[in-house]
Amino acid sequence: CMQLTTLPESFGQLTTLQRLDLAYCNQLTTLPESSGQLTGLQEFYLSRCKQLTTLPESLGKLIGLQHLYLYGCVQLKALPESVGQLTALQTLGLTGCEQLKALPESLLQLERLRISR
Repeated sequence: CMQLTTLPESFGQLTTLQRLDLAYCNQLTTLPESSGQLTGLQEFYLSRCKQLTTLPESLGKLIGLQHLYLYGCVQLKALPESVGQLTALQTLGLTGCEQLKALPESLLQLERLRISR
């Protein structure tokens, strides 16, 4: 997926998808708002997506998401406030996210969350 720059809005129709690995999609810059419709998603790998700058606010709708890996997303500047709604989230991998200067306060309410930075 090294040439992939974006995903179609119809991507959100994959509601039973449990694991999505987009790691090393070096040209991926953003995800569609329809990503929030992937309600069955448990594991989301976006590591080394070096051009990814933002994540959609709809990410907070992924209520079953347990693991979100963003290692090496060097252009990622912020996480949406909605990540605090991910009550099942256990792992948030942020090592190497050099542009990420602060985390949303909403993360404080996630009791089972382990953040690697």
